[in-house]
Amino acid sequence: MTNEPSTQTPTDAWKQALASRKTEVAEAETLPLAAVSPIDRHVSRRNFIRASFWGGLGITLLGSVGLLLDFLWPRGVKGFGGPVPAGNVADYPRGGEPRANSEGQFWIANLDPGETRRGGTDGADGLLALWRKCPHLGCTVPWRESFTWEDTQGWYRCPCHGSTYTKSGIRVFGPAARSMDTMAIEIDAAGNITVNTGVITSGGPDNPTRAVQHPMLPS
Repeated sequence: MTNEPSTQTPTDAWKQALASRKTEVAEAETLPLAAVSPIDRHVSRRNFIRASFWGGLGITLLGSVGLLLDFLWPRGVKGFGGPVPAGNVADYPRGGEPRANSEGQFWIANLDPGETRRGGTDGADGLLALWRKCPHLGCTVPWRESFTWEDTQGWYRCPCHGSTYTKSGIRVFGPAARSMDTMAIEIDAAGNITVNTGVITSGGPDNPTRAVQHPMLPS
C-alpha cells in the first residue's frame, strides 16, 4: 500500500481542530432560570405600596405646612402695628387740641412751647403722637378739654383709675408707672404725615423732646 503525501496545509489542520472543538452544553448542564417565588413578589408589592403611602403622606403634609405659612406670612401690615397716614401738617394748627386717630390708636397734636400752663406742652415744639393706651392697665385714655385739675383745664385723663397726663403725655397724677408712650412720626417733603404705630417708645420725662418739627408746620 502506497503512502501518499498529505496535501493538507497547517492552516487547514488548525481550522479543523477549532471546528471539532465547538462546545455544546450538555442538556444536563443547562442552567435553570432564576425563579421568583410568590412570597418575593408579595413582599416587593407590599414595599412599593408602603413607600407610595408614606411618600404621598409626606407630600400632603408639606403642602399643608406651606399653605399655613403662606396664610400667616405678614403682607403689607395696615392699621395699628404698621404705618398709618395722619393727614397733612396743614391740618394741625399750632397749639390746637389733640386729634384722635382711631385706626392707629393714637392722639396727635402740633404742640406750642408757649403753652406754659400746668397741663400744657412742657416746652414741646412740633408734632407729637401719643399712644392712647394707659401705661397702667391699658385703658383707652381720652383727651378731656374741659376736665379741670389743679385749676387748669385740658388734660389726658384715664377713666379707669384717674391717671392724668399733660398735653405732651407727662404723668402728673395717678397709679400709672410712667408717662404716655409715643409713636414715631415721619413727614415727607409735601407735608404728609405718617405715624409708624409699630415703633413705640416708652413714655418718660423726655416726651417733649420727641416732638417732630417740619418747615411746613403752621406756626
